[in-house]
Amino acid sequence: MEDILVYISGEDLVTKTIIERILTYCSPRFKVFKEMPARGGQIKHKISELNRLSSSKPVILLTDLDVTQCPPMLKTSLLANQEQNDDFILNIAVDEAEAWLMADREGFAEYFGIPISEIPNAVPQKMGGRKPLTEMEFPCKSSWMFTHILISKSSKDELKRQIEAQGTATKGKEYNPAVVPFIKNAWSIDAAMPNSDSLTRMVKRLQALEEKYPL
Repeated sequence: MEDILVYISGEDLVTKTIIERILTYCSPRFKVFKEMPARGGQIKHKISELNRLSSSKPVILLTDLDVTQCPPMLKTSLLANQEQNDDFILNIAVDEAEAWLMADREGFAEYFGIPISEIPNAVPQKMGGRKPLTEMEFPCKSSWMFTHILISKSSKDELKRQIEAQGTATKGKEYNPAVVPFIKNAWSIDAAMPNSDSLTRMVKRLQALEEKYPL
């Protein structure tokens, strides 16, 4: 069984860990050849490089929708009239990568000690297309809700200390060490996909990519 070597690119450690977890979920053949770091503001400037790079090995990019109206609009803005190579797998998390983690509502609630009644639900949402897409519904950015509201209700004091934002900070100083183990060991992609069409689309893209490469 021949490995499929890929480049990965994400905005931060949590995002890159999510990519790696999804790759493992989709096929044991996927192996990370190299990480291509790209902070949120840098991604648009690196799109051309990543697109060109995908002509040698597949490139898996995951970025957040944030405040853009819909994924196709952000994709169009990022590509800026470039023709997207077939092996440049551009994925957009609605509204952020943290929303994908919370889409596993029961697993997320149990791991972080938060009452499941506090975790938002998934609802059909109009995002510019002809039919609504199912995504988690948040009153604010999902990462902000996690670090400012949800974690304050946690029964797990150590995780609360690590994750909860203090003062003007956007998250706790030990956010990554607290969240990465959940992604690696507890996050159920199967449970999350029915609550996030954008996650499901990434999984399907990677499964289709794997099928292109003979065993």
